[in-house]
Amino acid sequence: MKKIMTLLTIGVVGYLAWERLKPAPPPPPPPPPPPAILIEPAPVIDPVEQAKIVKSADDPDPEVRWEAVVLLDKMKSPEAMPLMLRMLQRDMDTNLRTKIVELLGDRNPPQAMQALSGALSDQEPEVRLAAIRALEKIGDYAAAPVLSAGPIRDQEEAVRLQALKTLNALQDKKHLEIEAARKAYEAQSQGAVEQKR
Repeated sequence: MKKIMTLLTIGVVGYLAWERLKPAPPPPPPPPPPPAILIEPAPVIDPVEQAKIVKSADDPDPEVRWEAVVLLDKMKSPEAMPLMLRMLQRDMDTNLRTKIVELLGDRNPPQAMQALSGALSDQEPEVRLAAIRALEKIGDYAAAPVLSAGPIRDQEEAVRLQALKTLNALQDKKHLEIEAARKAYEAQSQGAVEQKR
């Protein structure tokens, strides 16, 4: 019986010693780098060539000017937004101004809102319509007073109609946000009551 107890004690002490002295597991490997698709692509041209693209924005052909703006925007050039704003104010080609307004509808910096608000007083109804649609796409409630102050009384029926549709869409968005906040509050209150039980 003493031999069994001695063997059992040696076994337990040996196991405890092994657990204490065994080497720590290696740290996990570092996470892999993000896939190439998630990394921001570098511009395809250097800054010297970018300066040439900026000069192409003054080309007599409106298609060349448009492609220059699109390229600068895709490269996230700091020259892109000021160039678009300048073209909206000064370019004579209606189609180009309309395209720029549509492009600004995919952006949401304060400069875009300011430019779109300015485009609401453009001479051409197509540009004004595009500006109203772009403001609806952005969905900023700050556009509501601007729309009700001007485009809602525009000479063109299509512009007035689009201004009303955009105001309706902004109102619907506001209603949905309030409803979602109300439901979230009710769910949170319900959870707090259930936790107290």
